[in-house]
Amino acid sequence: MPSENVTADPVELHYTLTSDDLLDGFAAQNRSISRPWYLRWLSTLLTVGVIAVVFVSSAVSGNVAAGTAAIGAVVVLVVVVPVAVGFSLLLRPLTHGSWIYRLQVRQIMRGNPALSQPMHVMVTESGVHFSSATGQSTTSWAQYPLHVETDRSFALLASQRRGGAVLVLPKRGLDAAGSATLRSLLAAHSRRLP
Repeated sequence: MPSENVTADPVELHYTLTSDDLLDGFAAQNRSISRPWYLRWLSTLLTVGVIAVVFVSSAVSGNVAAGTAAIGAVVVLVVVVPVAVGFSLLLRPLTHGSWIYRLQVRQIMRGNPALSQPMHVMVTESGVHFSSATGQSTTSWAQYPLHVETDRSFALLASQRRGGAVLVLPKRGLDAAGSATLRSLLAAHSRRLP
């Protein structure tokens, strides 16, 4: 949400990006992107659907007697569905937890050694300017229209879709007054996600 009327002083950050910083950004992106209920329960719905199709096709084809098919349907509803729901509830913290992102972060940090170098970042009205020993780059606000604030960092997001680019600005790289100024710059140029 660019605003030409709002002007803020540039914000300067000095930091060396760590795996925990990237992990915080990925976790913030995951928390802020909502998914429809049917995608959250996709594995459970598929499991129950496949079992139901097997029982119905067996009953229709005559491979299973009608009484056996009825007993099978009761077993599916009383045993299989609660077990599938239980496994989904048990596995959800693991699949949404940080262990998946730790694997990604480890690969990203190992594959991009320049990320582990000390960074000097200037956040201005025109965008985010990076400089390190390997070079300089500039990112405009249009590339990161969304942001999420965590206890540890500000995560700039390219989109509300999974797999979108995440730019992490660790709060430890700011001075005492920098967080408030950075917050005002982000409010003027991007939309905050919960």
